[in-house]
Amino acid sequence: MKKNWTRTLVLLSLLVLQILEVKAQDEFERPDLRSNNWYVELGGTALFYSVNYEKFLFRTKQEQLIWSARIGFGFNPIEYRFMNALSLDKNTFMVPFSSSILIGPGKDKLELGAGFSMLTKDLSEREIAPSLIAGIRVIEVNHVTFRVNYIPVFRNEQFLHWIGVSLGLNYGKK
Repeated sequence: MKKNWTRTLVLLSLLVLQILEVKAQDEFERPDLRSNNWYVELGGTALFYSVNYEKFLFRTKQEQLIWSARIGFGFNPIEYRFMNALSLDKNTFMVPFSSSILIGPGKDKLELGAGFSMLTKDLSEREIAPSLIAGIRVIEVNHVTFRVNYIPVFRNEQFLHWIGVSLGLNYGKK
């Protein structure tokens, strides 16, 4: 009977040591958010791709709420068609503008916003395509930014359900 208690005590001690080792892992490190972002977006408000600059205009002390604005640029050198839902003419310039609110503590943030994209072949004829933005943004400790967004775009008198995926860099002064 004494052997069973000894075995149980040894196994229980090993289990406690394993739990303590797991709890000893590093605490969450909050990213040191900078005030500027550069990123490349596939899809998104520009509909094809864009290179974007974004500025944080306001943020709370704990960075749980951030207001940002961005401008981007893209060029479509080919005749672009996607699943009979989207088409862009050859040699179209795409210039997206948007403003978003980032909500949440830490590196993972909910992104909600609105904007529009100007589509033009020359500045005499242009189309404005309004859009909404809803998605998730992750800003890592090493300042790499990743975004995935659902973007409904109003174009040609109908809503186009679209997505955007972005990868970029958060930099500048805090």
